[in-house]
Amino acid sequence: MLHMNFWRLSSFGLHSLRLKLIASFVLLTFIPLTAIGIYGHFFTSSALSAQALERSIHQVHLQAESIDSALRQVQGDALYLSALRSLNMLRQQSTPAEVDLWTHEVGQDLLVLASVRPMYYAVRLLDADGNERIGVHAQENHVHLIDDLQNRRDEAFFRATMALPTDGVYVSPFQTERSSGAPYVHYAVRLPDGVLVIDLHAGWLLRALPENPGDDTWSMIDQAGRFLVYPNGFDPQSIAVDVPHLLTGARGTYETSSSVYVFDAVYPVENTYWVIVRHTPISVLYASVTDFIHVAIFLIIIGVTLALALAVAISRVLVEPVKRLQSMTIQFGRDGFVPPLPDRMPNDEIGELMRAFLGTARELEGKRLIEHRLIERLIRAQEEERKLLAYDLHDGLIQQLVGARFYLTQCRSMCPFHENDTGHALLRGCDALSEAIVEGRRIIEGLRPAALDDLGLTAAIEEVATETATAAGWDLKLDLAPFSVEPEKTVAVTLYRIAQEALSNARKHANARHVTVALHNGDGLTLDITDDGIGFDPIALAGEGRGLGITTMHERASLLNGRCTLESQRGGGTHVHVHVPCALQNKEAVQ
Repeated sequence: MLHMNFWRLSSFGLHSLRLKLIASFVLLTFIPLTAIGIYGHFFTSSALSAQALERSIHQVHLQAESIDSALRQVQGDALYLSALRSLNMLRQQSTPAEVDLWTHEVGQDLLVLASVRPMYYAVRLLDADGNERIGVHAQENHVHLIDDLQNRRDEAFFRATMALPTDGVYVSPFQTERSSGAPYVHYAVRLPDGVLVIDLHAGWLLRALPENPGDDTWSMIDQAGRFLVYPNGFDPQSIAVDVPHLLTGARGTYETSSSVYVFDAVYPVENTYWVIVRHTPISVLYASVTDFIHVAIFLIIIGVTLALALAVAISRVLVEPVKRLQSMTIQFGRDGFVPPLPDRMPNDEIGELMRAFLGTARELEGKRLIEHRLIERLIRAQEEERKLLAYDLHDGLIQQLVGARFYLTQCRSMCPFHENDTGHALLRGCDALSEAIVEGRRIIEGLRPAALDDLGLTAAIEEVATETATAAGWDLKLDLAPFSVEPEKTVAVTLYRIAQEALSNARKHANARHVTVALHNGDGLTLDITDDGIGFDPIALAGEGRGLGITTMHERASLLNGRCTLESQRGGGTHVHVHVPCALQNKEAVQ
C-alpha cells in the first residue's frame, strides 16, 4: 500500500516538480529579459528612429546648403560682371569704333570668367529690347564667343527679369538644352540698360546629390508642385498625392505607412523656393531599428536557451535527491527492507527528509516484524485448533458414525424383514450414515489439508479446485505455476484458505459452467479465480449484512499486508484477485 501511494504521488508530482523548477528558472530569466527587451525596444527604437531621421534631415539640409552655396557663388559672379569696368565703359561710349572696342573688352572679360567657371553653360548680355549684345558659350571644354546673337524679348526669363527693379534677380525653372538634353537654369540680373543672363548647369547645382542613392529617391520640386529634377525611371505621379505635404517652404518630414519624406526649402530668389526631397522606404530608413530588434530577439533567445539549459541542470541537481528518496521508498514498499544510507546526502531539507524517512522505515520494519510474528502465531494457532478439531472429529464423531453404521448393517443382515418397510428404513439409515461419514471426512480434510503439508501450495490449490469442480460439474482451467522455493507456511495457508473460500462460494452461489484458477509469482504471489456464473452486486450484498466469507478473505489478505479485490456484476460472473507481497528466492516459476 505504501508503495502504491508513493508511486501515484511520484507519477503525478515528481515530474511536475521538475517542470515547475524549469519553468520557474525560465520565467525568472525570460520575464526580466522580456521587460528589458520591451523597454529597450521602445527606448532604443525611438532613439535609433530619431537618430536615423535626424541623420536623413541633416543630409537633406546639407544638399540644400550646397545649392544655396552654388546660387550665392553665381550671385557673386553676377555682381562682379555687372560692375565690370569694361561694361561701364561700354555704356559711356557713343561712337561705333569705341563701342566695338569696349564690346570686345566685355567679351574678353566674359571669356575669362566662363573659362574658370565650367558650371556655366553660357553668359549673355542683353539690351533693354532683348537683343543679345554679346555672349560666350561653353561647349566640350571650349569657351567661345557667340556669333549668332539673337533677340530674346519673347522669352519668359527676359520678360520676368525686365519686370524687376534694377539689380533684381530672376531664376528660371529648369530648362533643357536642345543639343545635349542637359538641364540648366537661367540666372538673370536686371541691369539699368538690360539683362545679364548666366545659364547654370543643373548638374553642378545638384553636384552634392549622391551618385548611387540606393533605395532612396532624390528629387526637386518648385513651389507650384512641379517636379524640376528627378532620377531616370522615377514616376512623379507615384508620389503626387504626397506633394502638397512637402510644400511648406521650410525644413520638415512627412511619413506615410511605407515611406518617409525628408525635405528642405531652397530660396534661389526672394518669395520663390525649390523643395529638395529625399524619399526613403521605412524599411530602409529604419534598418538600424530592424537590426536592433533582430539582435535583441536573438539575444533573448540565447538568454532563454541558456536559462533553460541552466534550469535543466539545476533542476536535475535539486530533483535527484527526491528521485533517490522515491527509489528508496519504492524499494522499501516492495521488499520491506530498509534501504542503505546513501553515500552522499544533501545537507538541506531533502537530506533531513531522507534521514527522517530511514528512521521511519526502520521503525516500520520493526513493527512489521512484530506484526508478522503475531500473524504467524495467530495463523499457527488457528491451524493447530483446526488440527485438534480434525483429530477430535476423526477419532470421536467419525468413529461413532462408523460404529453406528456397522451395527445397523449387522442388524439388517440378521433380521428377516428385508423387503418390508422396516428393511427399507434400515437401508436408508445405513446410507445416511455413509454420507455423513464421507462429509465428515471431507470437513476433516478441509480443516487440515494433507496436500498442503506434503506437496506444497500449488498442489493443494490444484487438489481443492479439482475436487470442487468435480462436485459442481465445472469446466475447470488451471494455470498454476509450481515454485522452486515454497513460500513460508503463513503465506501458503492464507492463500489456500482464500482459494478454498472463493471456490466454495462459487459452488454454492455462482451456478457457473467455466472456472479458471491461476497462481503466479512475480512482484509477490498472485491468485486469480474467475467464473462465468450469475454474479452479484457486492455493494448490495454488503448492505444486506451478508458476505461473511468475502469479509474473511479480505481480512486474511490484509493480515499479510496484501489485498483481495472482488469484481462482479449481475449476469457478468465474478473475479477474485489476491496479491500478497511475498518475495521468493527464485521469482520465476519452474517451467
